[in-house]
Amino acid sequence: MTEQTGRASERSKSSQASLEKARNWYIDDFVRYITVERNLAKRTVIEYHDDLTIFLKYFQPLFEDGLTLEAIDINTISDFLADLKLNHNYEASSLNRKIACLKSYFSFLELYGYIPDSPMDKFKSVKEGRVLPKVLSQDDVSRILAYAHSQSDPGGDWKAYRNTAILELFYATGMRLAELTSLNLSDLNFDDYSIRITGKGNKQRIVFMNQSSIDAIKAYLEARPNTKDSAIFLNRFYSRLSRRAVEILFDKLKEEAGVFKNASPHTMRHSFATHLLEGGADLVTIKELLGHASLSTTQVYTNLSRVTMRGVYDKSHPRQLANL
Repeated sequence: MTEQTGRASERSKSSQASLEKARNWYIDDFVRYITVERNLAKRTVIEYHDDLTIFLKYFQPLFEDGLTLEAIDINTISDFLADLKLNHNYEASSLNRKIACLKSYFSFLELYGYIPDSPMDKFKSVKEGRVLPKVLSQDDVSRILAYAHSQSDPGGDWKAYRNTAILELFYATGMRLAELTSLNLSDLNFDDYSIRITGKGNKQRIVFMNQSSIDAIKAYLEARPNTKDSAIFLNRFYSRLSRRAVEILFDKLKEEAGVFKNASPHTMRHSFATHLLEGGADLVTIKELLGHASLSTTQVYTNLSRVTMRGVYDKSHPRQLANL
C-alpha cells in the first residue's frame, strides 16, 4: 500500500467514524430527556425523533466531508429549512415543528455540554397565516348523532354503542382525538358527570359531560365485552381503540348520515367550541374546557361565530334597527 493510498484509507475511515457518530449523536439521550425530564407527550416524542432523522439525513453528505455537530450554525440550519420548503413543499406549520424540535435538541446538547452554544437561540419561527378551523353546523352534528343512535339496537353489535358514545363524548367535551383514545375507565366520574382528560404535555383537566353523553357511555359500557383492558374504547380484538380507527368510523358514520362535508374527529372539537361561543359561553371557560395553554389560541373561534355576530349586529346597531 502506498503512502497516498494509506492516507486516503485513513480519511475514509475517519469519515465513516464521523458519519456513524452523526447517525447516533445523542439521539437516544435526547429522547430520554424529552420523555423523562420534559415529560413531553408520546406523540411529540415520536414526531421529534422523526424530525431529527430527517435533519441528520440532510446533513449526511456534510458529515462525510468532516462537518461536526459543533460546527452547525444558523446558516446551515437555514439551508436545511429552505430545502424543506423549496424542494419538498413543507408548509409553515411543518417548518415550525422542525424549528421547535431543533431548538429543543440543541438546547439539550448545550445543557449537557456536548456543544458550547446552541445555534437555535436566536432562530425565529416562520410566520404562519391563520387558517380558520372547519366547523359543522348544529344541524349537521345533530344529524350525525341521530344516525349513530339509530344503529344502536338493543342486543345488537356492541361496537355500534361504542361509536355512539364516541361521537357524543366528542361533542360533549371537545376533547382531542388522542385524548379520547387514551381514556381509561378510571377517568369516568358518573357522580358529578365529569371526566378526567390527560392532554398535551400530560397535563390533566376535568371536563363535563351532558346527559346525552352520559346515557350513551352507560349504554356502551353495558354492551362492552368483559375484558381486563383498562381502556374505555375497545377495538374488535378487545384492546385499546386506535386514533386511525376512530377517524375511519367517524368518516363512515358522517357520510352514512348524509353529511358530506370535509370533516374529521377534530372538527367535532372545533364545533364544540364554536357552538358554546354562539350559545353565550365566555372565552376563558372555553379555553379551560379545551385545555388551551393560551387564550389567543381560543380566540380564533370568535372569527367563526359569524351567524351570532350578525344577529347581535342586526339587533343592536341603530341604523340597522331603523331598517327593520
